[in-house]
Formats: sequence, C-alpha cells, structure tokens
Amino acid sequence: MGLNPLWDLFFAILLLGTGYLYLSEGAARQRISIFRQISFISGLTLSFALLVGPVPHYAIRIFWVHMIQHIGLMMLISPLLVLGAPITVALASKRPRIQSKIRSIGHNFVIRQLFKPQVGFAIFLLILIGTHFSPLANLGMTNPNAHCFELTLFLVGGFIYYYPVMEGNPHPFFVPYSLRVISLFAMMLPETMVGFFLYSGNRVLHSLPATTSMKMGLADQHQGGAIMWAMGMLIDTIWIVLAAKDWFANEQLLSEAEDE
Repeated sequence: MGLNPLWDLFFAILLLGTGYLYLSEGAARQRISIFRQISFISGLTLSFALLVGPVPHYAIRIFWVHMIQHIGLMMLISPLLVLGAPITVALASKRPRIQSKIRSIGHNFVIRQLFKPQVGFAIFLLILIGTHFSPLANLGMTNPNAHCFELTLFLVGGFIYYYPVMEGNPHPFFVPYSLRVISLFAMMLPETMVGFFLYSGNRVLHSLPATTSMKMGLADQHQGGAIMWAMGMLIDTIWIVLAAKDWFANEQLLSEAEDE
C-alpha cells in the first residue's frame, strides 16, 4: 500500500499556486502587517512539507507521523493561514475576478453559516473525534485516498474553526473577544483528551501492516498520542495568548474612545 504520487502533484500545484497569487498581490498585502504576511507564507511552507514528499508517504504506514500531520494541519497551519489575512488580501486584489469571486462566496448564506463560531467549533470537534474514534480512523490508515481526504478535512476544518476567533479578515458575524478566548480554551480539552486516550489505550485503534506486530503498533499509537497530548497544549496556548492580546487591545481602544 502506497500513496499515489498524483496526490503529491495535486497538493504541490494547489500550494504553489496559492503562494504565487498571494505574493503577486503586492499592493493588497500592504494593507496587512509583515507579521501576517510571514504567517501565511509559513503556513504554506509547512503545508508543503506535510503534504508533499516523504512525510505523507510515511504517514500512511506510521501512526505518529500521521499525528504530526494532524497537529500540523489542523492546529498550527490552519491558524497561520487565517492570521495571514488571505481574505483581506483577496478583497483588495488587483484581479477583479478574484474580488468578485470572494464577495460572491461571502454572500452565500450556507457558507456564511459555516463561519459562525459555534458552527466552526462543532465542525472542528466532529473532525477531531471522527478521524480518531470512528471507522474513518482505520480507513485513513489503510486507504491512501481516504488518508488524503482526512488531510483535506484537517486543513479546511481548521480554517473554518479559527477564522471567526482570530483577527485579520472580515468576519461575517460579530464575535465577542471574550467568546474567542473561551472557544480556544474549550477546544484545548477535547484535543488533549484525544491525545491522552491514544496514549493510554491498551488496544490499537487501526489496522496494522502485515510486517508490524501488535506490540509495535501499540507503541506507535502511544507515541502519536503523546505527541498530540503535549504539542496540542503548547500550540493552543500560543493562539489563546494571541486572542487575549487582541481582546486587551480592543478594550484599550474602547477605553480611549470613551475618554475622548
């Protein structure tokens, strides 16, 4: 069982094309800070490392590598891409067709509902649990196409969740800063619990290659759970701090406005 190289080609074209469009919008990028621009490029670069080349090919056979992909795409790369303010850049694009397309998507009723914080939270939670404690968990480790479908879910689900709780893009709905911080705190619990259950479980939750013993498979699963347990908490803390910083900055602006 191996990953079809066409998936490497697909993700490479998608990521390189996105990077080209973003970097070519010099005037539009002037609307956002260098920090946000670096965040977006960093997110794309990390995406390339996790989706193209040896990592995805190892991840279909080694669970802890699969967990690195999961954590990277869902908890690190997705918020980096959101921080990069891609929608803000697209709406100021020098290409009228891109502006028109983004506005059209933004006015779509169904898509707008996806970016309500409670909807994004539910989607993220469903993907988190479904890809580790449902038949999809086993399918993602035994079927290369299902594995790549999971990777897409991680990236898209993460983007939908983080979009309304982080600054940088126009929001279709007002989300109080307090709710953003609470949401990020609340999501830390299921993320760390998934890691804990994978680490402490005494049975393997997915099928193993014929060359891998049950003992090796369980050790692999424990290693993946430990990585998620530890790294998930660390990464989540970063986003909570950033959300709290935005909250304090907003409170300061409101206070200054009242003084005037």
